[in-house]
Amino acid sequence: MQTDFIDIYQHALTQQGYQQDPQQQLLAEALNQIYQSLQLGGGKKGQPQGIYIWGPVGRGKTFLMDLLFAHIAEATSLRYHFHRFMAQIHQQLRELQGKADPLELIAKKLARQYRLICFDEFFLNDIADAMILGKLIKGLLKHGVILITTSNRPPDNLCKDPLFEDRVKPITAMINQQMQIFNLAGDTDHRLRTLTPAPCVFYSGDQHQSPDSDQQLNKLYTHISQVTPCPDEVIVLQRPIPVRGVSAECIWFDFEHICMGPRSQMDYIDLANRFKHVFISQIPPLGSHSHEQIKARGTEDGIEAVKAGDRQVLLGSMDDPARRFISLVDELYDRNINLFLSLEVPLEQLYGEGSLMFEFARTLSRLTEMQSLEYQRSTGVAE
Repeated sequence: MQTDFIDIYQHALTQQGYQQDPQQQLLAEALNQIYQSLQLGGGKKGQPQGIYIWGPVGRGKTFLMDLLFAHIAEATSLRYHFHRFMAQIHQQLRELQGKADPLELIAKKLARQYRLICFDEFFLNDIADAMILGKLIKGLLKHGVILITTSNRPPDNLCKDPLFEDRVKPITAMINQQMQIFNLAGDTDHRLRTLTPAPCVFYSGDQHQSPDSDQQLNKLYTHISQVTPCPDEVIVLQRPIPVRGVSAECIWFDFEHICMGPRSQMDYIDLANRFKHVFISQIPPLGSHSHEQIKARGTEDGIEAVKAGDRQVLLGSMDDPARRFISLVDELYDRNINLFLSLEVPLEQLYGEGSLMFEFARTLSRLTEMQSLEYQRSTGVAE
């Protein structure tokens, strides 16, 4: 049994051919304290309560967290993409409806089973989720659970909405006080390291010079699924969605059907549970000039459900579909699902302006890695 996470980290770098990164080395040293506490069976008293890791895309936040998680006993550790974890918490809250202090009950149950919980892509963009999460994190830390989170933002900037800033401050103050804050801000975007190109994102450009992007998706779909795509529909969370094709492992949507309508992260979780290869065609430009609109409290979509007294926010006409597309890519990337896309504009122009530029930077970085032989080998499509 290895008792030093730094050795594990160095071995992973050598095995995978990754370059040395001084900032990652410092994080590995910080994570080593947690690793030794968990592996050597130390008591909960005096153990580290966790690390909040933040920094730009591609610096290795998820890589290091997952490396630690992979070397901790599965029965005592839990790892979730943040939005999937919150979906499970909402389900448990529904099941505990009517019980006194249900979040304390959930925290106690998690603490009885797990010593380590890892959240990937931690963020707060919904005030209801923020209030739930604040109470839950407080309960988990109180019961001795070690938390590791990754985020692109420091704790103080988790909530971008100034109207809710005061209500979120107690949560960010608790994170700052009870967790180690580590800024992984190396100079290298490791997702842009030397990768072997394996295109899965297609843009037709000049139709006289480039093959039609939908035809390229058709060829790939037929090759992977071994069947010819045929229009159909699939039931996702008890709702029918039109598809261009569906097989045991592949599904092919037009963008309007999977991201333009009333879809949520729950739909994408369901798809990732059922399919290994997702195809999406006819993706339009998602960036748009932001302008002031009225957004109803408690709704996902800023263009709908307007009523008197609701708050003003800056939104672009395509921000809601873009937000869903970001969630979809996050879920599929986190689950090692292959994603094949046909675009109406080049990838680097897909979101050229708007209020989601920061969030979309992570999506572009992930799509870059998904277009590599290394990623596709990890999913089993490229051998």
